[in-house]
Amino acid sequence: WTVSNEKFMKSTQKWLDMFKLRLSWGTNGNRDFGDVYKTLANLNLGGTGMVYVNNGTATVVNPLYMDRLAAPNLQWEKTTSWNVGMDFSVLDGRLTGTMDYYFKKTTDMIMNQRLPNFSGFSSITANLGEVQNQGFEIALNSTNIETKDFTWNTSAGFSINKNRINHIYYDYDENGVERDDPSADNGKGWFIGQPIGAIWYYETNGVWQNTPEDIAAAALVGQKPGDPKVVNRYTEDDKILEDGTRVPVYNDKDKDYLGTTTPPIYWNLRNDFTFWKDFTFSFSLYSYMGHKSTEGYWLNQDNGGSQVTNAFNMPEKKYWTPENPTNDYCRLNAAGPNTGLASGVNKLYNRSFVRLDDITIGYTLPQKWTKKYMMDKIRVTASIKNVCTISGWEYGDPETGGLANRTFNFGLN
Repeated sequence: WTVSNEKFMKSTQKWLDMFKLRLSWGTNGNRDFGDVYKTLANLNLGGTGMVYVNNGTATVVNPLYMDRLAAPNLQWEKTTSWNVGMDFSVLDGRLTGTMDYYFKKTTDMIMNQRLPNFSGFSSITANLGEVQNQGFEIALNSTNIETKDFTWNTSAGFSINKNRINHIYYDYDENGVERDDPSADNGKGWFIGQPIGAIWYYETNGVWQNTPEDIAAAALVGQKPGDPKVVNRYTEDDKILEDGTRVPVYNDKDKDYLGTTTPPIYWNLRNDFTFWKDFTFSFSLYSYMGHKSTEGYWLNQDNGGSQVTNAFNMPEKKYWTPENPTNDYCRLNAAGPNTGLASGVNKLYNRSFVRLDDITIGYTLPQKWTKKYMMDKIRVTASIKNVCTISGWEYGDPETGGLANRTFNFGLN
């Protein structure tokens, strides 16, 4: 509905160019689940051949067995979405923008449903699960300054998304509560009411220090100063010594939801400047915010704590010592509590970042210079990609977890 065309909006025509409201609803299907033959049963060769003897002649026969159940009722995944939005333009196009709120629900997700062992199969492909997404998006474009010799344009965007798992297998316990699947997604787990990518893990509380109290408490679980402290959330299964001392025991009951690995917030900003119509300068930033990860870097377990790996020195890194009693890093080759986490426990890190992604300059040579050489136009450009990143993450690139190159480009058109 283009509201700005209505008669009652006539008084706004001096500054409002266009104002439109949008409402949409729809359902889309998705059949992309890899093997298109999953609706059919599958026969496979047995790993061990059988010997068939006929009139003294032995023949090796490979048996066939069914390794996948047919799923003839498999359907497409379905995503139903609502969207409410608006578009606007003001001041002769100096400021334009769009805003959208959306709500999406995906049902009949194509998943592997677990089967009891007596069926002979571990799972069957079925339509299960329900996931919803809702969020808000805004995009703005503006001409901030426009004169004969100088122009400044800006574009910006912002989005926030909330993801939630409503159902997984529709498998309920005796209390009518739907069960989670902690082993799904390569051990990361799916949890009812939590987002995909939820972090379900142990919470840490710094590092054991070189004090009498910490030395005694750490010794109860086979640790020593410089090792990580783990929060003991569930105490019903703790071990009680004869003198009444409580020894923490760690298992899944001590885990908690610590955040999500998927960033819920994204924003970007770009500015373009033009000077005297021939010289241009631009820069752009973008950011992902609100996501976290658990990593074991703080344990300093590189090559068993050795400072030499493959005949090379380890990269310089920080670690706990009695002279450096930090809670941010453990001692070299730190260990976890021997009551369930002896190999160590990861630390929760904030992976939010802001990246200055691009700086570009360009210059178009005046035609009075280029015409002498029978050239209509010559433009020189230079740019830097991945200029710098602002983040609390110190182990490489916060976006990829690895390394990110800085690229320099020079161009002549």
